[in-house]
Amino acid sequence: MTAMTVSNWEMQAGDPADFAFKLSFLRNPHGEQDRATPEEANSWGSFALWVAGENLCAHLEQGEVIEAAHWYMISFLEWLTQNWDPIFHEEQLPLKNVGYSAAEAMALTKSPPISLKELDEFEWLDEWTTWWDRHSVRAAREGGLFPDVYMRRYGSSLEVSTGAERLIGIPEEFTFLAPHRRYEVDLAKAAEVVYAVLQAASQELRRRLPDSRRVAALIANIEAIYSDSNASNRMAWLAGLGTDTEKYNDISSAVDQALAGVSDGVRREITGANRVTALVVQGSAYAQLVYGAYSPSINRDDVITLAGALVKNHVSDASPWLNKLALSFDPVEVRELTPGEQGSWLGERACEMLNAHQDRSWVDIHSAFAALNIPHEKITLSDREIRAVSVFGPNQRPKVFCNTQTKWGQSREVERFTLAHELAHLLLDRNRASELAVASGPWAPLFVEQRANAFAAAFLMPTWLLRDHLAQINGDIRDLETISSLAMRLHVSISSMIDRLHNLGELDVDDRFQLKARWRRNSGLGA
Repeated sequence: MTAMTVSNWEMQAGDPADFAFKLSFLRNPHGEQDRATPEEANSWGSFALWVAGENLCAHLEQGEVIEAAHWYMISFLEWLTQNWDPIFHEEQLPLKNVGYSAAEAMALTKSPPISLKELDEFEWLDEWTTWWDRHSVRAAREGGLFPDVYMRRYGSSLEVSTGAERLIGIPEEFTFLAPHRRYEVDLAKAAEVVYAVLQAASQELRRRLPDSRRVAALIANIEAIYSDSNASNRMAWLAGLGTDTEKYNDISSAVDQALAGVSDGVRREITGANRVTALVVQGSAYAQLVYGAYSPSINRDDVITLAGALVKNHVSDASPWLNKLALSFDPVEVRELTPGEQGSWLGERACEMLNAHQDRSWVDIHSAFAALNIPHEKITLSDREIRAVSVFGPNQRPKVFCNTQTKWGQSREVERFTLAHELAHLLLDRNRASELAVASGPWAPLFVEQRANAFAAAFLMPTWLLRDHLAQINGDIRDLETISSLAMRLHVSISSMIDRLHNLGELDVDDRFQLKARWRRNSGLGA
């Protein structure tokens, strides 16, 4: 097999203002001295990736800005092809749901906790590395200097995020110019862009190396991507089950059991079966919920419970209920703030607009739900980490399902906070998609959960009510008895009140720690 003498080649697809991918084959700078295989030598080139107008591959090299990452491209093409399904369908992070992006989460979880035993450390690193192999562009670098870019599914979008981890041996003057970024792009359009470049680049390699088995295998694998017969495998990734087809088939049969007897239209809306293309399963928020994407420990009974709840909640047109949720504040107004700051500001605004405290000295969350015509009911889910599930959509009226098995218990204070938290999802998360199905727990998007927690605290404990009650109590705000009295008057837990006062700056870190410790001792929960 011999290399052909060819000119430079490049292909760019997409709009850099949204999402674009460019790949080039260039003259090999190593010439005939290159010891690489013919496939590698002929694929020497570069790639660039733009999101929202920013080139994530741009870097500084010896004082000069270089617009693309250069190396042998065939391994990168093979990586994109082999990991197509997880890149566009797997959302669930490995190990822990931390950080606001995949890049941040992977940086935070790279080192195992010091409490792990040596054997557990190996398991931790193995799980981390396996996920990294599927989603980090650097998994394909094989010696090249690639940007710290991750791509994964995020709801109905593709999340593209960057970190700032320095590669071992990388020159000090070599710096990528777009670290710590996070973007959400249109899933189907991004898939079409990447696939177009894959197709064109592989055909160019075949033109250069017509007898190469490696190139032939690459082309065959790229062609295999473009088929809606891959839908089941992609649904398994979407459900967080990866290649565990046995568990996916069990859950799929449970979904079929729960949806037996419903119309084909309702079935398609819940499962997202009408949103399958040859490149991706776009699915639905309900499918991700029912198939277990938001809880790694979902079981068959949970599937039947959730699917049945969605069937009962289905309506032909949910717009009369959805219109009630359209309050006249825009979350975009505060998008530059942290999740906690956003939630706190929006929570108080919502409390004012809904007049939730009316003439009372406390906020009545049930009256707010009634005013918005949002029903709520109890369901039983095996995952005790899940507080509740909220749904809405064109054919799903806004509704909250509270988990009777949650580890937080069933006290009045817990129920009130849970409902206020779910109200945040229903009011604020409409801008993410036309439909919502979120299980509030440790695997829900961190940004969304932090904002909802802050919203709930501000909604139930607005500053004007705190100020009024403090004036009546006339006590020291750092005294546990004063805080207990405040909590009792506002019908919230003492723990929530301590957190709220801390977030408002009324208590410092030491105050919060000492008050929580005293509260736990007094409650019999230990120090």
